Amino acid sequence: MTDEASQGADAGGVRMLRMLLGGSDRSVKLAAGSAFSIRITNAAITYITHIIMARWMGAYEFGIFVYVWTWVLIVGVVSDLGFAITAQRVIPAYLQRKQHDLVRGFIQSSRWMPGICISALSLAAALVIWLVGDWLDAYLVAPLLLACMVLPPYGITYAQDGASRAFGWINLALVPGYIIRPLLLLAILILFVALGFEIDATYAMWAGVLSTWLTAVGQIAVFETRVRKRIEPGPSSYERRDWVVSSFPILLASLFQFMLSYVGVLLLQVYSTPEDIAVFYTATKLTAIISMVYFSVAASVAYRFAALNAAGDRQGLRAFYRNSIKWTFWPTLLVSGVIIVLGRPLLWLFGEEFMSGYSLVLVITAGLVLRAAIGPGEQVLNMMGRQRVCAAIYCVALVVNLLLCMTFITDFGAMGAAAATTASIALETLLLHFAVGRLIA
Repeated sequence: MTDEASQGADAGGVRMLRMLLGGSDRSVKLAAGSAFSIRITNAAITYITHIIMARWMGAYEFGIFVYVWTWVLIVGVVSDLGFAITAQRVIPAYLQRKQHDLVRGFIQSSRWMPGICISALSLAAALVIWLVGDWLDAYLVAPLLLACMVLPPYGITYAQDGASRAFGWINLALVPGYIIRPLLLLAILILFVALGFEIDATYAMWAGVLSTWLTAVGQIAVFETRVRKRIEPGPSSYERRDWVVSSFPILLASLFQFMLSYVGVLLLQVYSTPEDIAVFYTATKLTAIISMVYFSVAASVAYRFAALNAAGDRQGLRAFYRNSIKWTFWPTLLVSGVIIVLGRPLLWLFGEEFMSGYSLVLVITAGLVLRAAIGPGEQVLNMMGRQRVCAAIYCVALVVNLLLCMTFITDFGAMGAAAATTASIALETLLLHFAVGRLIA
């Protein structure tokens, strides 16, 4: 093929891609709106559940549950080994090339490879907890052991999330983890109360175990039914080495990014009290509503960045990224204003002892608005093969967060954790801005 013909083919490919994405703004907005609706519903369910738990359990027991569940979230976010994001890169490509054998192989591998690893880790963690139980606070042993039972199904649900998004099934991706699981948790807690149990952190973790397992099994059943309708049964092929190599930097980036939000809770356990943990956690959960805008846009645009990059359409990529910033920043600013206005009455619903968390809400909100100012920058890096750069940025931000938390918490308690988190988010945002700017310039 001549250079002119090659260029013509490339231009044709870009034109076709742009035609396919011609309604992309509308379709992305619809997908982001669906994701945002699911996350808002999740926030409402979680908010109500935490109010009920805080009222039933008191700040002390609720703080214990929060600390243990934070460990579930931290380990859970890497329990898919990075396959959730990798799925959004490889499955659409395999479907386009009609390599259904590789699709089947990836789906199987994205379950059993993380499943085996997280199950082994859970067993090892349970053994360590059992052996060193005498050195742990007695109130933590039983909840931590139960947390180990949550991790395997949590990882499966996380992996299924990514695979479902790769097929464009946003509801199947998000509804099980964000709607069904918290509703089941609340229902099981209500059942415990109806049976006459006095709810504490241990019973709350039992509810977490049951709700997570039921959700994972149900999601797999629905996913398999839908896949069989989309892809005919047949043999499976595997590119495990490529999948693992691609997923590992994403795994690290996900862990570092998630730890930025929760390292304050973990260090408050060392330097402060369960009551302080409960107040800080409640403030972060309230401001998590703001993060939902960022999450919703990021969940909807990732594979679009990959498609534009694959077509060599840098102009389209830059334009699409600029649009994604607008879709992220202005709604984030609006939601932030609502949270600031309603922050005090919302905290009051948890109890008078949680009112001191309002100042934390203001500090954390500032960091989230700043992050939204550059849009889903990490998705640009991940979808353009710069996973290592993204992981390095989040690693630097996490180290800074750890150092600042250890410095500030001893003197300022929960406020020190909030200030450290916002400062590290500011650094993360600055580094992502420069990295993305150089990449798509």
